[in-house]
Amino acid sequence: MNATDHTPLIWETRGAVAIATLNRPQAMNSFDMELMEAHRARLREFEADDDLRVLVYTGTGRAFSCGIDIKKAPDFLNLPPEERTRYWVTPNSLGISKPTIAAINGYALGGGFELALGCDIRIAGESAKMGLPEVKLGALPGGGGTQWLPRLIGMGDALLMMLTGEPVTAAEALRLRIVQQVVPDADLLTAALGVAEAICANGKTAVRLTKEAAMKGIDLDAPEALWLEETYFARNRDEAADEIAERVRAFAEASKKRN
Repeated sequence: MNATDHTPLIWETRGAVAIATLNRPQAMNSFDMELMEAHRARLREFEADDDLRVLVYTGTGRAFSCGIDIKKAPDFLNLPPEERTRYWVTPNSLGISKPTIAAINGYALGGGFELALGCDIRIAGESAKMGLPEVKLGALPGGGGTQWLPRLIGMGDALLMMLTGEPVTAAEALRLRIVQQVVPDADLLTAALGVAEAICANGKTAVRLTKEAAMKGIDLDAPEALWLEETYFARNRDEAADEIAERVRAFAEASKKRN
């Protein structure tokens, strides 16, 4: 990756892992219309590419992203909802079936934080700060924050963040379970790629269906959710029969060698 590249979204692949680097450091990696369009297109390509298994996001410079660039995309905020949601997408709002990881470096504010919330796993550098400051401008979070954050950390803590507009540190985000890990800034991308590679080492169909079952079941009551899990277990058994047999055989052989 060339940090001086003027492409607003740098896209690279390392094996089965795609890395999307938000690259407007002069604007704290905020989204203009060009970046929104490039991001949506890349997400669709990622979903369609069978060779790619996991997507990792990060940003250049001192921010992950500070949301929408209101200087470069002033009309975006005035679009009707159906138009806004065509441009502003996150992996989970778009229904991406593969795992996504936000490697949060520096500031993740407004839509930038909402992008991270729309990923499956969040890992923060120790200097990261995250928040939804829209109320300070007389607006409200409009990129998924009012829905993702309460589901993630509970209503009280979510409202405390959203109604005060105050950011939280990486350490506080870990306490609130917004992020799953906090690592030294210099180790952030390495840590995120390590998680991505660990996911890629597992069964391809099993990973996809595990995410789908969890996402679909989270808002169901327990009996419905458990039945949903049973149906996904059966789907995986049928769709991945050959892979399961091969992995069980390899595990048995490895166990014999250890003994």
